[in-house]
Amino acid sequence: MSEYGGLVLGENYSHKISEEFDSQVAAERGAESLENLGIPLAQIRIIQPNDPSMAQKVEPETQGIARSMVKAHVWFGLIGLVVGLAVAGLLVTVGPALTRSSPVMTFIAMGFLFPVLALLIAGAVSLRPDHDLIIEKARTAKENGRWTVVAHCDSLEQQKLAKTAMHHSTQTL
Repeated sequence: MSEYGGLVLGENYSHKISEEFDSQVAAERGAESLENLGIPLAQIRIIQPNDPSMAQKVEPETQGIARSMVKAHVWFGLIGLVVGLAVAGLLVTVGPALTRSSPVMTFIAMGFLFPVLALLIAGAVSLRPDHDLIIEKARTAKENGRWTVVAHCDSLEQQKLAKTAMHHSTQTL
């Protein structure tokens, strides 16, 4: 899994790197150079022009993304609830007169507000907007008749290793 320990991310290969090539031969050489550096062939995908399975090659872990969404929402929601109740307790104890005079409403308000804000943040994290860069790059390359090699890395170290193999127009996340 990633260096986050799987607390929020449910993907096995949360780091990606991609490179565009002008021909199939060049793309295959790029994939071979990744394999020679120790990245397993199962983690490398070649997207050809007009490839009908581009989405599956760029994002093969749809179940992992779903796990990420569930994990992020559960963890962020619980943390938001705990923080909200702690803030409510602080406000009821030493806060303004309004919060001290109405402790139940303070706990209800903070116990609702903080989890909602945390769930909004979880939504932003779990949608993985960082993947849009590689998806758009692969789509543009495919439409322009170019080949794309995508390496699905399981750690930042493996991503750095892949970046050394594919260097001139590499997109990483």
